[in-house]
Amino acid sequence: MKKITVLLTALLLLLTGCAPQEDGLFHQSLVEPFAQLIKYFASFFDGSYGMGIVLVTVCVRLVLMPMMLNATKRQKAMQDNMKLAQPEIKKLQDQIKVAKDEEEKARLSQELLKVYSKYNVNPLNMGCLPVIIQMPILMALYFAITHSKEIAAQSFLWFNLGSPDMVMMLIAGALYFLQSWISLQYMPDATRKQMRPMLLMSPMMIIFVSFHSPAALPLYWSVGAVILIIQQYISNKLYN
Repeated sequence: MKKITVLLTALLLLLTGCAPQEDGLFHQSLVEPFAQLIKYFASFFDGSYGMGIVLVTVCVRLVLMPMMLNATKRQKAMQDNMKLAQPEIKKLQDQIKVAKDEEEKARLSQELLKVYSKYNVNPLNMGCLPVIIQMPILMALYFAITHSKEIAAQSFLWFNLGSPDMVMMLIAGALYFLQSWISLQYMPDATRKQMRPMLLMSPMMIIFVSFHSPAALPLYWSVGAVILIIQQYISNKLYN
């Protein structure tokens, strides 16, 4: 969970500091199709790009949800296996610390790898891959929303999509805080204590970026956060 939070924060920083070339492969193959999809959905609501953003964000998150739930299932199984393996792992780690020479350390390290294999535990695979896979999709949707002059010229609900809005900024931050808080409630006590300092990282980054960004962006984040909360609820019911 900590690595995932760091990855998402890094993605957030990356998005705020770069823009795709309009004639580049990434723009043509991903960004432009998302922009057209937003316009397509908007056409069903009198050309409302706000509704287009809402519906496209919901669709993207729903498509990604099975992959994320499956990753949660695998991660939960790995955590359970890690608990079973922990006594043997700790014993070998303690022996490695007091090993007299490199040969003994190497032998004990091999035994440690055998324990990992025995309990089907891979310490290098703790749920980051699904986040990495979805990054290009979310980046494309981000750029499709923030680099469209047509979207920026419209209003939605009480705000202009092309101008910063403090209310949307706070809503997006609050929803991501709620999502992070809910995810903490179903973690083991030891993990929860480690993750508590990370609780505010994503919400604070969302608020910081939204303060200077068009309101279309916190709208996108708010809708995404609602889907993530639903996803977290489903995950908690299925795997906890």
